[in-house]
Amino acid sequence: MRRYRKQLTMLTLSALFSFAACAVITVNVYFPEKDVKSAYKSLEEELLQPAPKKEKNAAPVEPPTSGLRQERQTLLAVIRAWRMTLVTEAMAQDDLSRRIAQEIKGYPEVIAAYRGIGQRLARLNQLRDQGLVGEAKDGKAILRANPPQVGEAEAALLQEENRDREVVINGMAKAILKLTQQEGTPANLARVRTDAADTFASIRRDAAHPGWWVQLPNGTWTHK
Repeated sequence: MRRYRKQLTMLTLSALFSFAACAVITVNVYFPEKDVKSAYKSLEEELLQPAPKKEKNAAPVEPPTSGLRQERQTLLAVIRAWRMTLVTEAMAQDDLSRRIAQEIKGYPEVIAAYRGIGQRLARLNQLRDQGLVGEAKDGKAILRANPPQVGEAEAALLQEENRDREVVINGMAKAILKLTQQEGTPANLARVRTDAADTFASIRRDAAHPGWWVQLPNGTWTHK
């Protein structure tokens, strides 16, 4: 009887050690969400809106007419220098975000995908304004009308849109693994891709117009 109990104890301990070993092997993949979100926005501003923004006309410089004016200009110079320091520090902190965006701009398939998204943006906005299309939590644009109230052209447009979004998200995952020096295994790529899709979806929710359908992370659909 004692021998049986001893064997049972040894088997139990062996199973526990095996489980612990497996738990140690599991490694979390690093995902810099803040930098990824910033990189997405930077890429969209550059690639979805190719027209350069108009610069504001500089205010005419007036010559100082009194000591008070000179003091004011000195104070403004100090403020500008302080702001420049803050901008420099922010750029240093945002280095990973800029490197991610720069890396992705070296992927021709992602650039082409962004161009495609930009070309169909106006029509997609019309469908979202009409409540026919919503933004899903996985980053895809899907039909919300039941039954679908769109034609073949609109259905094809959604398929093309989601294909391009997949290319963008996959490119983001690939860039993250490379720049954070993580092993590009299929398992790591799948984990990072899920986070990249979630972040992409969060940007779509943030940018949604009032009245558009959006899906929350918990799966609930609501109007913004």
